[in-house]
Amino acid sequence: MSFLTPLYLAGIIAVGLPILLHLVRHQPKKVLFFSSLRFLEHKPPQTNRKNKIEHWLLLSLRALAVILLVTAFARPFFKNTELVLATAEPLKQTILLIDTSSSMRRDSLWTQAIQTAEQLVEKNATHQISIYTFDSRLQPIKPLQSAQQDFPRPDIEHYRERLQTLSPGWQATDLGQALSEMASLLQQQAISDPTGTSLQNCTIELITDFQAGSQIASLADYSWPESLRVRLHSLQTPQTSNAGLQLLAFENSQPTVRILNAADSQQEQFTVAYEWRPGETEFVQQIYVPRGQSRVLRLSALEADHPTPLIKLSGDDHPFDNTLHFQPRRKENRTIVHYGIPADNSIQTPDYFVKRAFPSTPERQIEFLTVGHDAPQLLAGTADMDLMILSRELSVNEIQQVDEFLQQGGVALLSLDKNSSTESLNSLLSLAQDSAAKAQIKAAEVHGYALLTNIDFEHKLFQMFQAPEFSDFTNLKFWSYQKLSLPEALPHQVLAQFDHKDPALVSIPVGTGQLIVSTFGWTPEESQFALSTKFVPIMNAILNLNTELNASRTQFLVGQKVKLPEPVQVIHVSTPSRPQIQLAAGQQDFTETVQPGLYQITTENPSDTAHQFAVNLDINESKTAPLPVEQLEALGVKLIQADETTVDETQSADLQRQALVQELEQKQQLWRWLILGALALLGLETLLAKWFADKTSATRKA
Repeated sequence: MSFLTPLYLAGIIAVGLPILLHLVRHQPKKVLFFSSLRFLEHKPPQTNRKNKIEHWLLLSLRALAVILLVTAFARPFFKNTELVLATAEPLKQTILLIDTSSSMRRDSLWTQAIQTAEQLVEKNATHQISIYTFDSRLQPIKPLQSAQQDFPRPDIEHYRERLQTLSPGWQATDLGQALSEMASLLQQQAISDPTGTSLQNCTIELITDFQAGSQIASLADYSWPESLRVRLHSLQTPQTSNAGLQLLAFENSQPTVRILNAADSQQEQFTVAYEWRPGETEFVQQIYVPRGQSRVLRLSALEADHPTPLIKLSGDDHPFDNTLHFQPRRKENRTIVHYGIPADNSIQTPDYFVKRAFPSTPERQIEFLTVGHDAPQLLAGTADMDLMILSRELSVNEIQQVDEFLQQGGVALLSLDKNSSTESLNSLLSLAQDSAAKAQIKAAEVHGYALLTNIDFEHKLFQMFQAPEFSDFTNLKFWSYQKLSLPEALPHQVLAQFDHKDPALVSIPVGTGQLIVSTFGWTPEESQFALSTKFVPIMNAILNLNTELNASRTQFLVGQKVKLPEPVQVIHVSTPSRPQIQLAAGQQDFTETVQPGLYQITTENPSDTAHQFAVNLDINESKTAPLPVEQLEALGVKLIQADETTVDETQSADLQRQALVQELEQKQQLWRWLILGALALLGLETLLAKWFADKTSATRKA
């Protein structure tokens, strides 16, 4: 038997009250003088101080009634097997979440991290311990295990061995993603816990330098569990200085770099220079960067036949982010063909605007060809074309050429403007689908103007507008457009609609290529599209649809994917740490950009030139000032400092156990039967006491 309120058992001392009443004897206080006894000798009466209990039965009944009342107030109950299971000591879990980003390479931070982790392992040796590391991704070292399964618990030496194998990498810090993924794993584990207390008895031990460059924005979209706590172990270095480098541009053989100075830096004067040989710098430039700010610096121009040097920063105390690798980008040649009416400087023709949407830059050379009705026939080959734009009706030969271009994987943009390309669209669809079904096109009735809605921001055409500050299309108005109805059997994807639910942009696969159909024109007479800030980005996104966007890139960050050339049998990649990595045939991405440096891609084809690219640190890792704790708490994370205990967790578990006990006691309600028993005993005692009193009175009279 157990008691819900055992302190009431202290009332058991009240059992002594009936015993005391039985033993007390009152001596006569009033003295009577009798005249007939005046001349007798005075002698004090002999009294017996050893009082005796006369009615043992009455005493027992009274004491038992008091005991029953006290026990009723203590709320007794009988335990069962379910209660024993529910109120058993819950399994406590400790999760070590260790930061392995590049900023942990500073000074003695990594040594501190391992020492802190080992101390936590010793302190929580009786707990179930899991180990995870994080940088831009969450990595399990010793993952979570099911709470219902009894696994052998490794000893402390086992955990130490695993910790000693860890080391910091070169990737950026995505603290928000690591915490949200860890919390999701714990929530999934809690689903299988019958007591529902897993999260309450789980503590995430976060070991990190907690630097300002840590990405935590993803926590804004995550609802943090109320009962899950994170104990923060913020590692710190002495008051030192740190600055970092970022390549912004490389134009006219001159690199432009950004120097970022940490907010807690003690140094504000730095030097930037080229380095062709280790330890030998040239073209040194001084720059002043206030703490917490950044400055842009354009370096000296490099000679065309000169080897590409490193860019070195000096003047701070942490060299992990002071080297910048860069590889000059090869100039691209792009060819765009526009089947339309030549502009002749008239702003009322699509050619006037589309020609200006593709300017040549130091990174690319654009060759733009406008083909009118009376223009000479283009060469039959389409391999050298990158984009076709169709804004007029096409001839039979032109339709065949466009179809060949699409079948080979090209991209064509067809505009259903006032010079309608209805017949051209149906001709292209019939060639692609071998079907007589045709698209239905008619002028839409627009009252005032139409707006774009239901934009697919996941598509490559609109990915650049995903951010809230760029996703507003309400200022883009369309005065007229064509209502397009495609056959149901035709595969297609609507990328954007008008507010009348009619398609505005549609992507139709043709062979291995894509046909982008816009149901509107972009001249000022038809819409504001060509005059808006959305026109040039969308047009260039269409140009890049059929190209491997990363194929011509030469600058990447650690951890980013690199698009490989067209699939060949053998591809070799040379990295800063490994002379040659052979990739599988047909592999499309290279993901082992694990450290800064120069990488080189070569193929088995001797005629293919090697593609070289540079990999550098994320500039956010140079923001080494401590992150304010309030920013993390504002996103819902329940933080406790390293020296705080988990009293709240223990109290929460105790409250839950108390609730279960109280529920069981209320179901049994033994206290009611105890009170009824006490009342019955008191009633019996009253009857017996009256009977004894009557018997004593009769004896005295006799």
